[in-house]
Amino acid sequence: MNKALMIARREFVHNLTRGGFLFAAFGVPLIVVILLFVVFAVISDTQDNTERIGAVGFVDQSGVLMDAVSVPQDFAAYQTVEAARAALDSDAIGAYFVVPADYLEAGEVQIVSDGSVPQALRDQFDAFLIANLGRDLQPAQIDRLIEPINNTILTLDNGRRLESEAVVGLFFAPFIFVFVFLIGSQTTSSYLMSSIVEEKSSRIMEILVTTVTPIQLLFGKILGLGALGLVQLAVWVAGGLIALNLGQGIPALRGVTIPPDLIGVGLVYFMLGYFLLSSIFAGVGAVTNTEQESRQIAGIFSLLFSIPFFFIVQLITDPDGPLMTFLTLFPFTAPITVMMRLGFGSVPTEQLILSIVILLLTTLVVVWASARVFRWALLLYGKRPNLMQILSAIRRAPTMATTASAPVENAPTKG
Repeated sequence: MNKALMIARREFVHNLTRGGFLFAAFGVPLIVVILLFVVFAVISDTQDNTERIGAVGFVDQSGVLMDAVSVPQDFAAYQTVEAARAALDSDAIGAYFVVPADYLEAGEVQIVSDGSVPQALRDQFDAFLIANLGRDLQPAQIDRLIEPINNTILTLDNGRRLESEAVVGLFFAPFIFVFVFLIGSQTTSSYLMSSIVEEKSSRIMEILVTTVTPIQLLFGKILGLGALGLVQLAVWVAGGLIALNLGQGIPALRGVTIPPDLIGVGLVYFMLGYFLLSSIFAGVGAVTNTEQESRQIAGIFSLLFSIPFFFIVQLITDPDGPLMTFLTLFPFTAPITVMMRLGFGSVPTEQLILSIVILLLTTLVVVWASARVFRWALLLYGKRPNLMQILSAIRRAPTMATTASAPVENAPTKG
């Protein structure tokens, strides 16, 4: 056990100082999160920035805006559509609204512009119309017509209270959390597999097994990289909490929090998911001879963990349906599914307990099977064993395979 801990410490320190690992573990997620915020900011700016349109004209053919009150800044009235169009063609205005003569019956308003019109400008003109339609009302009544509902969302299953503007932030929070979780487990497991393939192909493994047992070597690598994955996850959770606290002034983030139950359950699923995935990757690394070959096989198992993303619509519309229940209980999809369900709402306690138990049992079986395959195929060079040979190695007592030809007893020698 002491030797396994020595290997774990060596793997932890060695990978923590590798630039490639630091970039994959922290740089790539950070770049993706920054890109998400940039895209979100660009979309928000596109919909909220009315200054890019400049001056705005309106043509009132219905008489609703006659002797208009509370005319917004940069709004100008035109007597005819032709005059407004001429102003648009000469760039005097960036867009104009036409209120038809039958507006009170049909309720339709035309918007004319050379490009897209931000939603904020539409809302501004709506407020302008309502203020004039209700000119005989009190200002407070007009405000209620313009904004009849000030939503505060209270989710009974987890007690969250959010403003309506925070729904967008709440929608993205589970995806960011799951993305960091997926990157953390995938990165550490991939480095474990690459390390085994590299040491095996360079014959360093032959030297290592003279001082430690294959099982000590396997568990040392898994424990060391698992601790590194926890450090990575802790850094990102801490960063997320700080970002949310500092971003409470932003409407989309106001009221959005990372619940403690999500963090606690996330740690449980991270550890179980990591041990499950890393054990599989260790077995793959032991039975393959090149890193390219190992990554091709490992990609199949990585795809299993990503299956919940293919059913994101069902997750949002029917989070407690039979499909989501199955994905919650299926061990390979349980970590991602549970994290996303907890982000949007809650998971029944009995499902959560059953999911953890199934994942734990599956992980124990896979770790045991991988340890047997790892011991058997550690010194197997030159060829990749087939599936039947791997299954046979799991069933029988663990021995170490080798491609070297055994000497034939009493074989004749050249005289």
